[in-house]
Amino acid sequence: MNLMNDRQRGLDPVFPLDEGDQKPAALRTRHIVFPDARTAEYLVAGLPLAARLVHALSLDGAAEPGCTIAATVAEGSWTPSQRCRDECNRLCGGLSLRLGGDAEPARGAMVFGALDLLAGLTRQVREALGKRAPRATSPSSKAPVVAEAALREADHLLLLATSKPQDGLFSRLFNRPVSRAITRRLLRHAWIQPLHATAGTALLASLMLAVMLTSPVNGAVFGALLFQAASIFDGVDGEIARATFRTSPAGARLDSLIDAATNLAFVAGLSINLWLRGDASAAYAGLAGLVLLLAGLSQIGRRAQKQGEPINFEAVKIHLRRNPKRRWLVDLVIWLTMRDFIAFAAALLAVLGKVIWVPFIFLSVAICWFVAITVLLARSAIRTSGAAS
Repeated sequence: MNLMNDRQRGLDPVFPLDEGDQKPAALRTRHIVFPDARTAEYLVAGLPLAARLVHALSLDGAAEPGCTIAATVAEGSWTPSQRCRDECNRLCGGLSLRLGGDAEPARGAMVFGALDLLAGLTRQVREALGKRAPRATSPSSKAPVVAEAALREADHLLLLATSKPQDGLFSRLFNRPVSRAITRRLLRHAWIQPLHATAGTALLASLMLAVMLTSPVNGAVFGALLFQAASIFDGVDGEIARATFRTSPAGARLDSLIDAATNLAFVAGLSINLWLRGDASAAYAGLAGLVLLLAGLSQIGRRAQKQGEPINFEAVKIHLRRNPKRRWLVDLVIWLTMRDFIAFAAALLAVLGKVIWVPFIFLSVAICWFVAITVLLARSAIRTSGAAS
């Protein structure tokens, strides 16, 4: 994020220095002024506003090593909460940090109005969201109301921006709104981490499997509903991580592992449940689909190990979407075969008393997935061998 564009629009004084000039210590201080302590501590997508703006300034290209970020309030006094101090220290990028009473304004420091910085951040998020961004509300003429509206708008937009571009159609329309509502409530608690949400998904998956294995009569229905719940809750850990800048490769790998385990557990558990009920054909269909799924994953794993690079189902989607004439059909098929829709369809069929259809639908999807993976990897191997020769 480059906040120099905002400064050039007049958010702070302009200092006529040549690039080669050594900046005085005061000019290496970025001083944020909040209207009051409540605004500085206001939680915007799970972070105190002070911490979010400190992070934004720490990413600024002009914030070279040796810079200091300071923050004070214009009215009253401010003793930063422990949560605010901890988050500011975590997100300051190693720069020197002074908050509250410890941050007396240095003469000549680059001064930023907190609401002006927030407006610039909100504008950037709106541009990134594009058509997904809701219409901006007209500000009131009363300053406190304007500040409250700006804070609420930023909170809403930043949580909206935690969704992923590869989300399926049903996930965008239903899963994400529900998971964001859960995320918004969880982010009020300082101790909540992405790992806690990942553990929540694993717990739902464990309950799902236990119910299907121990209750032959109603286990399939409750298991399908828990699978849908796990599909929704699966988005929470990523939303928390992206909103609070806690994403990590290890967290992403663990999330993917839990996702795969949940999917396999649902198919295996449902197949066993149907077998216990005497629906042998449906059980065999589910197991056959499970075998195809594992076979496809095995192909991906071998190729990834051989070439030392990740190859996943996203590559299949990209390959299939290359032909613009069939793009709409490919998108429709992809959306209908993604887990968010499969989980919803399984829950709906279970409620309607048609859960026996689920294994046959899964088998159809698994066949298409296995064929697509096999063809894509075969073509990739041919291209690779041709290039090598």
